[in-house]
Amino acid sequence: MDEKTKLKKVMDLIDKLAEPDDSDDIARLELEIREITGKSDLSANECKEYWGWTSLEELAKRFLLPTPQAQGLSDEELAIIVEKIANVEYSESEMDYQLDVLAKETGLINVSDYIFYPNLIGLELNADVQEIIDKILADRMR
Repeated sequence: MDEKTKLKKVMDLIDKLAEPDDSDDIARLELEIREITGKSDLSANECKEYWGWTSLEELAKRFLLPTPQAQGLSDEELAIIVEKIANVEYSESEMDYQLDVLAKETGLINVSDYIFYPNLIGLELNADVQEIIDKILADRMR
């Protein structure tokens, strides 16, 4: 199945899981979406009222992205990710994925605070991107 077909199929499954009717078998739909995405922990609950916080396409893309793993990224690679997030160069689903990558790489479970609310981690609210990068690199768990 090509990527475009997968995206369409996952979008269809999300819609069915978001508002199942009596004829839908939720367990079967969950199994199908898990098989397509390769994510055994996806559930119908993650599809409920998705329209209140994201679009159907972005949720499907999020489901199709791989599970983030620590890869031993260099400081420069981490800096590029932070800069792209800060400059809104990623789509919503890609940004969430890259925030998860940063959390895995740095051990900082609140890494999004560093970028979006730097005042919560000891920087000025209007801190520049380089200050944020430096703080993330200084505070990361080794």
